[in-house]
Amino acid sequence: MKKSIRRAAWASTAALVAVSLAACASSNAPSSGGSAKNSTVYFGVSAAQTGPYAQYGEQFKQAFDLALDEVNAKGGINGHPVALKYEDSQSDPKQSVSVAQKFVGDKSVSLVFGDFSSAASIPASPIYTAGKLLQYGFNNSNPDFTAKGSEYQWSTSITTSATYKWTADYIKKQGVNSVGVTYLDTADWGIPAYAAFKAEADAIGLKITDAEGILDSSDDYRPSLTKAVAGKPDAFVHVGYGPDAAKIVTQLRAIGYKGTFYGGQDEPSFDGTKDAEGAINGAEFVETSTDPTVQAFVSAFKKKYPKETDVTGFEAGAYDALNVAVAAAKAGGITREGILAGFKKVKDVPSTVYGKITFDQSTRRVASPTLTPTILKGGKWVVYNG
Repeated sequence: MKKSIRRAAWASTAALVAVSLAACASSNAPSSGGSAKNSTVYFGVSAAQTGPYAQYGEQFKQAFDLALDEVNAKGGINGHPVALKYEDSQSDPKQSVSVAQKFVGDKSVSLVFGDFSSAASIPASPIYTAGKLLQYGFNNSNPDFTAKGSEYQWSTSITTSATYKWTADYIKKQGVNSVGVTYLDTADWGIPAYAAFKAEADAIGLKITDAEGILDSSDDYRPSLTKAVAGKPDAFVHVGYGPDAAKIVTQLRAIGYKGTFYGGQDEPSFDGTKDAEGAINGAEFVETSTDPTVQAFVSAFKKKYPKETDVTGFEAGAYDALNVAVAAAKAGGITREGILAGFKKVKDVPSTVYGKITFDQSTRRVASPTLTPTILKGGKWVVYNG
């Protein structure tokens, strides 16, 4: 994720492995995967259980387990109980390729969730395609995950390009004329996300006084922030994740900048940062929504995990993903071929994030995803009508 040359090398490795897998796909890509009467249907999960992204892996697991409890209590998939097989990818491209090889070779696995990041998912895609195993990157916002993938790559995440186009438009509508920007200097996510923001900003007349690429591994962003606010922008935008945004906003306030901060994520490190108070962002999922489907999910989640005080879009996305996969298996069958067919059939699957999920078959992503303006108040993201 840090260097495009390394990304290319991993992708090449994945492609070579995919070629060898394709040669034996007819014998190695199963058509059964739990087809015996009342046998268990297994879905794989490629996610970070250790490493810097482990917190997201834990959030996914909690939501998956809740969804599994509910699905199996209702009879599973046409009488077949559902279970998950986990492999620790650390959300690292090298590891995700190895995980993909293992899942493709496991005849009991009918579908795989993951990975957390697009940078880890994309190099593994040729392996899943060769093994005719559907790769459900429900958290993958890089447009290339589906745009450059095959019919075996699907996602329910809004793309980064759509997100940051929306962000630029929303900021401009708030009466902001200029912004300073920091963005993650990563080829697979940060750079294309910033490019989408800049293109829209240029089109609508939102001036970017300065933009600085940064790395999420850094602890001292003050030199970059000083440059980014030297032109006295009306507001500040960070294109990145929650943990790096928490450090960014803290250091931004420390150097004296007081403008509105657009960025961050609904996750513990950012939500608990004092200086993040008042941050504004577009959200797919809002815990405080009065929508009955959202509140039923939030209530069930907190009942199962009473120590958890927050429910975020990461849990909601994983919860939805498990239910979409089950709906697809019911529609098309529990084999690998059946689940692929089911993804092409499912319509209006109940969703805590979007209300209902229907796929745009041309993009293999959610049709007409929407974002809601939210503001961080007292450590909670609430709908913002400012």
